[in-house]
Amino acid sequence: MKTGLTLTFSLLFSTILFAQNLKDRPDIFIDCQMNCDWIYIKQEIRFVNYMQNRQEADIYILATRQRTGAGGREVQLAFIGNKEFSAIKDTIKYFTDPDATDAIEREQFVNELKKGLLQFIIQTPMIDQITYDVELEEGGAGNNIVNDPWNNWVFNIGGNGWLDGEATYSSIDLTGRFSASKITDKLKLRFSTFYNYEKSTFKLTGGDESFVKRSYNVRLVYVKSLGPNWSVGFKTRTGSTTFGNMDIFATFKPAIEYNIFPYSETSTRRFSFNYSIGPEYYNYTDTTIYNKLFETLMRHGLDIEFNQTQKWGNVSLDIGVQQYLHDLELFNVYINPNIEWQIFKGLSINFGGFASFVSDRINIAKSDISDEDILLQIKQLDTDFTYFTYFGLNYRFGSKYNNFVNTRF
Repeated sequence: MKTGLTLTFSLLFSTILFAQNLKDRPDIFIDCQMNCDWIYIKQEIRFVNYMQNRQEADIYILATRQRTGAGGREVQLAFIGNKEFSAIKDTIKYFTDPDATDAIEREQFVNELKKGLLQFIIQTPMIDQITYDVELEEGGAGNNIVNDPWNNWVFNIGGNGWLDGEATYSSIDLTGRFSASKITDKLKLRFSTFYNYEKSTFKLTGGDESFVKRSYNVRLVYVKSLGPNWSVGFKTRTGSTTFGNMDIFATFKPAIEYNIFPYSETSTRRFSFNYSIGPEYYNYTDTTIYNKLFETLMRHGLDIEFNQTQKWGNVSLDIGVQQYLHDLELFNVYINPNIEWQIFKGLSINFGGFASFVSDRINIAKSDISDEDILLQIKQLDTDFTYFTYFGLNYRFGSKYNNFVNTRF
């Protein structure tokens, strides 16, 4: 019988005295692009100095994550040394369970963070204050093959309900959803369905008046990997929406995508081009402004997505165009930039938004739309553009250390 060895490191960093001089500890800056429990982190890892600015840190740590096929997360911790540690760079990747609670996730994060810090700690005088144990297990698994009775399939079913009101107003909002997906490194197959019902009732001088919105959609996405940079597949969708003046709609679009960077690097950088083309069928509730009650049209689109996450911040840019082939003047163009940038020590800015030039709303009802429909957004209106934007500026100064936690009050 074969015997496998499973090495479990118990790094007893707690033996490093907290009373040690601050200058003897490495200075770290954690750029957390995910949910981090800072109180827990600082309570569990007390042998480093937490810096307010990345420029002053000996070790820069970039924490990012992305969803896995089973609904969990792949977390990546990139360790980049500065100053006397400039020759050390490392990346740790680990996976969280879909059912993991916040407590489990934060404990796993701290354990992996300690592992990554070890190679820096052993380069300091603190190496004499570290102890570790190696536990040997008999019959350990010799490979990563897992006997999965579900064959990588994951299912989710759920719903939400909201009720609110007062003497002159009441509202109900009900949502139901179901999804099934199978995601591996070679393919992605995802099915989802969604239903929403909204009703608002107002007590007016002439009596009660109610307004209702309903919608549902069913989506199916299939993507097959053609290597580290290429992928092909299709997207299909069907549904109904009272807001969009559609009794039923259906689309089917084959697509191809090329990512300049390998998909394995998407947690830190992505530059992809996605092209899709296919038929779209519409059966309208009311006659449209183009005098149509139903029609089938061909439409194509190109989406360009760029994402970059570095220690100075992150930038993302999504640019795309959608166009009907029967009339090339029916199209929309959109841009979605987002930037978070630490300009220099203490000063950071963030800004972004979304803007679209709209010339393809073929679904707008020809009938008159009441003021109530406009105010309550019961029906969609025609427009030439849509946009939103945000911006922020922050400057921090004072002590460069950020070691202590005080949750009183």
